[in-house]
This record gives sequence, structure tokens and C-alpha cells, in this order.
Amino acid sequence: MWTKAWATRAARGLRAGHWLLGLLGLLWACAGCDPVGNITVDAPATDSATKAYYVDTLTVRVATVWHDSVLTSGGDNLLVGRYHDPRLGTLTARSYFQVGLGGLYSPAPDEVYDSLVLVLKPDGYRYGDTTQLQNLEVHRLRDALVATKNYYAFSQLAYDAAVLNQGRSTRALAVRPSVRNLRLRLADALGRELLSAGLAGSLTTDAELNSRLAGLVLTPGAADDAALLRTQRSTEGGALNLYTHSPTDPATVITKAFTLASGGQHFYQVTSDRTGTLLAPLTTSLQALAVARTAQEAYLDGVLGLQVKLEIPYLNDLRSFSSRLTIVQANLTLEVVPGSATRYLAPPGSLVAYLSGRGNQQGAAIGNSTTSALAIPYQSGISNVTGLETASYTFGATNYCQAVVDHTLDNNGILLAAGTGASPERVVLGGPGRSENRLKLGLYFLTH
Repeated sequence: MWTKAWATRAARGLRAGHWLLGLLGLLWACAGCDPVGNITVDAPATDSATKAYYVDTLTVRVATVWHDSVLTSGGDNLLVGRYHDPRLGTLTARSYFQVGLGGLYSPAPDEVYDSLVLVLKPDGYRYGDTTQLQNLEVHRLRDALVATKNYYAFSQLAYDAAVLNQGRSTRALAVRPSVRNLRLRLADALGRELLSAGLAGSLTTDAELNSRLAGLVLTPGAADDAALLRTQRSTEGGALNLYTHSPTDPATVITKAFTLASGGQHFYQVTSDRTGTLLAPLTTSLQALAVARTAQEAYLDGVLGLQVKLEIPYLNDLRSFSSRLTIVQANLTLEVVPGSATRYLAPPGSLVAYLSGRGNQQGAAIGNSTTSALAIPYQSGISNVTGLETASYTFGATNYCQAVVDHTLDNNGILLAAGTGASPERVVLGGPGRSENRLKLGLYFLTH
């Protein structure tokens, strides 16, 4: 990096008022620092008396980091499907959930079994290709869920290989956003088992129900390549419905709804097979993969735990201008790679910035004076590089940069994560080495 003699020479030039000479000397000294982004300083914004400077070529290192511990049992969502994302690999989502008794179950002694139907109410969210046909399979869960346990996107439990809706409602379908009601008829053996238990008076509590039926698992078909769809347990109408009738009135349907919302624990598992993608080397949690190895693209996805790490390694070298300086503004603009986002490969509506540990651990959220986590909104505007309409995220890193140059914060970098949490929304961001849609850092500072 810079030699002590050059730093001293630059500082003397500034103290003597020869700020331009000092800057030229500093720029020459920086020429061997880093081949990607040497420090170049423009003339003062007003005049030399202001000692105000603008830097737009500080090196920024960018990498994709994988955090595998994404909590998926904390919300209301279930997710199922499979889709091959050309950048992120093949995503497979499975949902595990208990069902609840939903109130007293006391069938009449002569009730006759008709059918057992799992009713799901997907919302409009889809990830992938909604024009392709796909299958939804239902399996019987073997291992009970633990009410006090957290489950993550990597979690899994054993379930029967047999498909409960085999030969009944396994026909392939296109799950377009307009599809808001799915009825999957399940095996009669399970329906008769539940009716028999009710007639015997052994389904009076959720615990009794879950000891008999640990839960259900939703999986995609083994050969599916279509879309991930989302349903919420608490949506009205979603239930495991047991249909019966009275022999004296066969035309009247009797419905026992075993609820999904009050069924205790649930979670969804999402795996990604990155074979054949630029992210294939990313195999270990907290590993970072530099954009130099991924075609100058950085990838961010909530449910997969993909985050973007930003490092500004030479921030402290700004002190060669003065032992006292104030960073007035530091903005990082990350542009979305054109063509990488579509209606069904939607980017997160916002990002959240966190301090990074030395080993890429996620630290405290970076906020402002009024909030502990500052949302970084997705927005469209005119690119400074191409002059074209471009989507981007702009992060105000002023406080971070000031803390680093003040030596009150270690310069371990910043992690950007999806503000949508455990959702598969993803975005592809341009790295600093791209000819277009590249990352840009603009930093204004004053010397004293």
C-alpha cells in the first residue's frame, strides 16, 4: 500500500495549502495499490478553502455469501414445488405440518365414510415457470414435530414414500397465480382410520390426533421443473376435510374439518442443487465467493440464505489527507443485472444491511438514529453508467464509513440480505468489474 514517505508528503502538501500537489502525489502512490479500484479524488466541490473532496474509485470487493440457517417455522407460510433457476440451481421446496382437531369431534355411531380431502388455498405468489405442468404429492409424516423447536430451510423429517393422493388427484397442473383453490383427495385408508378413531372416542385432543397422525408432507413430483407456490395455513377454507354422511340422509354431507392453522408446528424445507452453475463452488455455510468467479454477478436470495458482502478495504487510507476528516456522505449503488428479474423471479422489495464478522457471520443491523434496521428499497431510475432505465438499490453507508475511519469499528464489511426474510425472492447484482450495471461507491468528505 502507500509508503509512509508518500503519506507524509501528501499530508504536508495539504497543511501547506498545496492540496492539489498532495492529491496528485497521493494518486501516483495509489497506482500500485489495487488493480481494480485505485483512489482518485476530484477537485473540491467549491474551492480549496472548503477542503471538501469527492471519491468515486475506492476499491469495493463484492462476494456472494451463503448462510444456511434460515428460519422457516416462524411464520404462517407453506411452500412447495421445484424449479430450475439457471443462476441459482434447482430449487426444491417441501412443507411439513401438523393438523389440529379444530374443536370437538364426536361422530354419530352410524356415520358412513365418503372421502378425505386436503384443501389448500394458495396466494398469488409464484417463483419459477407457471406455464409448466407440475404435481403436488402428499405423504404421511413419520417423525413428530416438536412444538418448542425451531426448524430451518435445511431441516428435514422422515415421511412415508407412499403418495397419499396417488391415483386420485395427482394429475399434473399449471399453478398459475389465478389458481387459489387446490383439493387433493387422499387415501381412503387414512380417512377411515380417522373416522374409526373418532367413533372410538380417541380423538378428543390435538395430542391424541398427532399421536395417531404425526402430520403431512407436501412435495413436488420427482421430475417437476415448474414453479414454487405458497399457501398460508391460516387462510380461511384450508383444512383436512373428512366427509361422511348419515345412512338415513345420504344426500347431506357431514364435514369434519381438521384445521391447518391450529395444528401446532410446521416448516418448509428448501434445497438448492447448484451443480453446473457459477455458484457450484459455494458448498459451506459462511463461505464467500468473489464476483470475479461468478462473471461479476452477486446473488441474493432470502430462503436460500444467499447474501451479498461488500468490503471497502482501503477506507482508512483516507486519513492520509488529514488526521481529522468527516465523511459527509457515502452511497453504494448496486444495479440489477438486466434480464435477471421477471414477474415470477421477482427481486426483494427491499434489502437490509448488517455488519459482517470477520468470518462472514451476520452481526447487528445497520440503521440510523431512529431504527435498528434500515430498509434499502428496490427502485428504478436512469443508470449513471448506461443512461438507461435500470433497477437498483442504493445503500447509505455514511455511518459505517465514518466509524471505520474513526477506528471505532473493525472494517469487516457489510452483508446485504433480503428484507423479505425466508422468501425465495432473489436478485442478481452487478459487480464492480462490469462494463455496465456495475457497483458504484460515491464518497464525500471534509478535512479539518
